[in-house]
Amino acid sequence: MATQNGVTAAAGTTTVAVLPTTGDGPTEPQRIKSKFNPSAKPFVMQRSSKQPVKPSAAPSTKIPNRSGDDGGGGLRAGQQEQEEDEIAYIGPTRLPVSTRVWNAISSYSLEEIGTTCCPSTGTVRPSAGLAMVRKQTAPPPRPPLQPTMVYQLRPLCQVTTPQEVIPSHPFGPTVLSSGIIQLQLRDSVVVDLTLEGSIRVFNGRQNIAIAISSNGIAAAMNHPNGIIFQHGPRVDIMAYDAKRQNSYIRFAKMWSKGISLTSEGCALIYLVDSAGTRTTSDMLNMDLNADYVQQVFYNGIVCGTQQLAALSQVVQSSSFQLGDDSSIQYHVNGFRISQSGDGLVKIYRSNNRCTIRTSPLNGCATVTTPLLHCTASLGATSHLFVRREERRMHFDGATFIVRNAGHSAGFDEHNQLRVY
Repeated sequence: MATQNGVTAAAGTTTVAVLPTTGDGPTEPQRIKSKFNPSAKPFVMQRSSKQPVKPSAAPSTKIPNRSGDDGGGGLRAGQQEQEEDEIAYIGPTRLPVSTRVWNAISSYSLEEIGTTCCPSTGTVRPSAGLAMVRKQTAPPPRPPLQPTMVYQLRPLCQVTTPQEVIPSHPFGPTVLSSGIIQLQLRDSVVVDLTLEGSIRVFNGRQNIAIAISSNGIAAAMNHPNGIIFQHGPRVDIMAYDAKRQNSYIRFAKMWSKGISLTSEGCALIYLVDSAGTRTTSDMLNMDLNADYVQQVFYNGIVCGTQQLAALSQVVQSSSFQLGDDSSIQYHVNGFRISQSGDGLVKIYRSNNRCTIRTSPLNGCATVTTPLLHCTASLGATSHLFVRREERRMHFDGATFIVRNAGHSAGFDEHNQLRVY
């Protein structure tokens, strides 16, 4: 026991000093921190699986008398060693501390800042001088095994659009929403038909398009060697070299007076008739940006959804034949469409004697109607030939010659006018 400023303090406890007042009121007591008693017996924590016990309401009774004044000190120390230290958890990290050590070094009560509940995590990091505390929890029970589910894959339903009618046989004609019948052949060849009888052929490999109107009085052909547009007694022709050996563009027109011709860069237009070759004031009006094949194909026909029912009946009544030489032949809407093993396509209509031929190999094309006959090719004999009654035009990529009533004239390989 010691006396300081009239206050008695015990050894090992916190000493509070009261300073003399200097003002009107008393000053607050000043806390003096006490150091750990070195004469105390070292603390050894015993590992045990017992659950932690709540700290005692009077922790001072648990601290043994270390002064050695009473003779039962050794007995009480043995009992303290056998008794398990109580553990408390403080702070947001749930740090485990011994209640005996905490009461010896701190002036704050564990009942205010500590808890005896174990942290939720299974493992807590140990601090200096303290052992690691592990939460002994039983593993969660396993859920009962569920029976294995066997799933069967179902095939996807094939949904057809209302615009197209599924053909009754493979590679057959189909009805499009635009009101036409389409037949797709090998080697990128597509044939379009209308209910009225117009036909259009696309040769995708050689960039060739051919069309004949339903009444046969109009025809058109787009070919790498030129464009041909026939409507009634008049035939407009434009020719140029597909092999790019020259850049000359030649024009011609077959009409009732004869054949008019000119060339790009030529200021004059010439007329070849029964009297010979002479200049004329006639005009050659040919639009190079116009799609004459489409104009001929849709000339005088009605397209739309109102034709779908009739077109479906045409498709159902169509037939085809397979040959021994890998050829195939279709009969659709009065047309006989055949394709040989090498890809050559032949189309024939018997009521107005119309014939179309095209090949994806050499780029040949032939159109024959009662008013026109023309051929074109990209092979070894690349050419463009047109015949209308007694009037003719021939182009071989270099020379452009027209013939009418026994007279011939044209442009040579240097784009100069020649009269034969």
